[in-house]
Amino acid sequence: MEHNFLAPLIVTVIYVSLLLITLISRPKQKQQKLFAVYLTAAALWSLSDFLLRSDFLMDYKLILFKSVLFFSLAWVVQLYFFTRAFLDLPAGIGTRLGYGALGILTILLITGYAPPSIVISGGHVDPTYGWWFVFYVGPMVLISAFGIYSLIRRFSSQVGMEERNKTGYLIVAICTLIVFGFSGVTPLAKEFPVSHLGGLISACILTYAVVKHDLVSISLVLRRGLGFSILAAVGFLGSLLSFYVIHLIVGFELNALTLILATIAILLVVLLISRLHPIFLGTIDRLFYQERYKYRHELIDFIRHKISGVFSLQELSEGLLPPLVKALDCQAACILLQERNGDFVTAFSEPNNEDNVPLLRIKQGSPVVEWLKQQYCTREDIDVLPEFRSLWDEERNAIRKFGVELLFPLVSRGSLIGILAICRKYSGKYTIEDSNLIDSITSQIAISLEKTYYQEELKKREQELSLINKLSNVMTSSLNIQDVYDAFVSGLREVIEIDFAAVAIIERNELFFSAISASSDVGHVWQINKKMHLEGTGTEWVIKHNRSMYEPDLSHDTMFSNGNKYLDNGIRSIIYLPLFSKGEGIGSLIIGSCNADAYTSSQTLLLERLAKQISTSVANAQLYAKAEQRARIDDLTGLYNRRHFDEILVHEIDRHARYGSELSLIFIDLDSFKAYNDSMGHIAGDKLLTKIGNSLFTAIRNIDVAFRYGGDEFAILMPQTNVEDGYAAAERIRKTIADDPVHQQHSVTLSLGLASWPADGLTADHIVNAADKALYHAKRTGGNRTCLVSHMLPLSTELQEKTPAAEKEVLNIIYALASTIEARDPYTYGHSRKVRYYSVALAEAIGLPPDRVAVVSHAALLHDIGKIGIFDEVLNKAGKLNLEERELIKRHPELSRTIVAHVPGLTPCLPAIHQHHERWDGQGYPNGLKGEAISLEGRILAIADAYDAMTSNRPYRNALSVQEAVDELENNAGSQFDPSLVKSFIPIALATSLEQVRA
Repeated sequence: MEHNFLAPLIVTVIYVSLLLITLISRPKQKQQKLFAVYLTAAALWSLSDFLLRSDFLMDYKLILFKSVLFFSLAWVVQLYFFTRAFLDLPAGIGTRLGYGALGILTILLITGYAPPSIVISGGHVDPTYGWWFVFYVGPMVLISAFGIYSLIRRFSSQVGMEERNKTGYLIVAICTLIVFGFSGVTPLAKEFPVSHLGGLISACILTYAVVKHDLVSISLVLRRGLGFSILAAVGFLGSLLSFYVIHLIVGFELNALTLILATIAILLVVLLISRLHPIFLGTIDRLFYQERYKYRHELIDFIRHKISGVFSLQELSEGLLPPLVKALDCQAACILLQERNGDFVTAFSEPNNEDNVPLLRIKQGSPVVEWLKQQYCTREDIDVLPEFRSLWDEERNAIRKFGVELLFPLVSRGSLIGILAICRKYSGKYTIEDSNLIDSITSQIAISLEKTYYQEELKKREQELSLINKLSNVMTSSLNIQDVYDAFVSGLREVIEIDFAAVAIIERNELFFSAISASSDVGHVWQINKKMHLEGTGTEWVIKHNRSMYEPDLSHDTMFSNGNKYLDNGIRSIIYLPLFSKGEGIGSLIIGSCNADAYTSSQTLLLERLAKQISTSVANAQLYAKAEQRARIDDLTGLYNRRHFDEILVHEIDRHARYGSELSLIFIDLDSFKAYNDSMGHIAGDKLLTKIGNSLFTAIRNIDVAFRYGGDEFAILMPQTNVEDGYAAAERIRKTIADDPVHQQHSVTLSLGLASWPADGLTADHIVNAADKALYHAKRTGGNRTCLVSHMLPLSTELQEKTPAAEKEVLNIIYALASTIEARDPYTYGHSRKVRYYSVALAEAIGLPPDRVAVVSHAALLHDIGKIGIFDEVLNKAGKLNLEERELIKRHPELSRTIVAHVPGLTPCLPAIHQHHERWDGQGYPNGLKGEAISLEGRILAIADAYDAMTSNRPYRNALSVQEAVDELENNAGSQFDPSLVKSFIPIALATSLEQVRA
């Protein structure tokens, strides 16, 4: 027989070698499995043809020919199927046609119709052809046509060079098979197996394509082949050496002893080989992997021996990712774990820094997740395969941004529990060997990962339940929403990053914060209970949709009208959580952070549970707060009352002590309110208090709080305000009231006392007492002024010894007496107050101490009280007074002194009242005192009284101008007035004139 059987034998060896290479590479992908099946069919076809053409099995040539027919058709069908898979195409009609034809041909072969007989002559095989041949050749022709047509279409539509190359290899391979395969039915095939030559050429082309596109790892095969070859050589030489030694010792003969000794020698050689096997393979791996060998060994050691001792996901990631990254020489790797909402999110990564960590989020319904449930995927799969066309742009962009090349599923008990993402290599591309390494690792760590993951989830759930119970108890521990909310946020900060937290309550179409907690990094511009529009806010949205809303980065985008306000105050990410009570939306819980992407989905779920737990507590606290609010509001003015003042002052002092800032307290009292109330009636007095309350409320800042302290006294608490700013605010309030035309009509003015914490007192009582003393100092020194605690000096007169209550009673008497005079003398309306203003200004200008300034102030108000005893027709007479009427007028200083002397607290004022009409030259009345024999307070009042009289309209003359009055003072200095005091008073008079001009 001729040697035409050698060609199929050679082809068989090549196919078997390729099959072994593929099997060593542990095919896992669909393409690899189909390639292995294709190689098996090709090898069996070549082997059966070799046996058919050889001298072996002469009695079974018909069966061998039938085998050749079956395996050749199977080979063509499987080649078509593999080609489709290699190009990521569906199986197509050709595959179904081929498998159908295989079934029909199998039936014909078994029943003996195909072929009925063959003739073998001189190594040539001649079958008996018949109708059955159509079922053999026909499918081959159709399958080949379908294959070539689909490949040509694919080749013409492809743009990428790599994909066009893959398609080109297959076109050449299949065309080669067609040309040589159909030559197998020509007479040439009887002399030489041309179809096998075509199969050999096609096999070489496919082998090159498979190796080039990493379906098998030649590197692995070479290493393992080299290792086993060395071991085989060692075993062979060892066996020869053993037999030679045995021959030298005992003489090698074929007997029982020789066989026993040979067996022992072989066992020793096998034992030696088993001992040398890891050494040789390890040495070879070191040569191939070089510095990466250490990390591969570390990785394998962790998987085999250490993973069972891992008790946390952190330990598992630290043992797995660092050596894996080094072994693969890749830029980064990370493990994505499934959150409670089903999304897979980066949990651990290597390297662990913000710049290189791929913060991936693959959503539950993503096509990537569906694909990974079956097999791993590559970046090329995501870019090319139609299964990934519906992938969200966000996921696709994240995969590209961080250079993710491979995604491997972590599957345990048939469920996808995690994803291992591998980024780009520093050099080269990932090989099939790399894929096999990662695949083997993921299959081994999945169970440990699942066990550890669920253990940690269970522990986390227990901690969350414990936290929820703890915080729920905190929320129900009191009805004071701010106090319990501070404790609530403090506990929540232990597990979640919080820079801002608030409870927002809905009231009709408005919204207000009932509780706020903010760190020092967040601007504090929100006020508790200040109303804002509900429309367009996050609270409105979450109540309407009955679910939470998370905005991860307000600097990129915000859905709501108040989002920019949060951003302006340092908040980057924010969560709105709805609060429902008895099925009704009552508001929202708002949590914010200064960092972007601050909250995970698991944290959001925790917050949602907490919001549901605390909703009822918030509703109850709000009902209580409304009742408390009614108990803290003054019914007349609408301002807060004394009770709320006492509570909030202590709270604000504690808060300012924590943050190291200042606060200011203003006490306010209406000047001469008692006289106004007595003269105008209590109803008018109540209306005045209401108007003053409204004026105060509109004059203060949003963060300030106004109170009706009691009676005609008010208080203003100014948080985060130093004494300078507090003084400016107090003066603005004073001028607002004084400049009101209605208030001017009734001479309503304010006296204000300002104290600052901590400079003027450390406790609430100290700061209140300081402000109270400053207030009455302002009233003693003339009223309609603001007094600072720092400007007060210790008083030595008996006025200083009075308690605030007693002192106020004295002041009320003074104002009542002054109002009585003014009510009787319309021409001198306001005269006493203007005299007091000028007198106090002059007393302060010459440096009198505060106690003497107070005496001047009181004396100025009461200096004309004696006019009560003068007839109205004398006081209101338009013409010149006669002698008797002048004498009656001259009696009023003495009468004033007599009246005031009945008030013990006003004793220090008597000299000034009695002497305010004495002259420097001794020509005055009632006693004709001269020079410094007149008290200083009396000389001051004389100048102030004369100046106001000259600049006011009288029944008997018109008012002089300021300059005319000043000239009169200068002309009478040294005769009527103390010259030094006139010199000090003139700047006051001129300054007063300028102020009037500006007004």
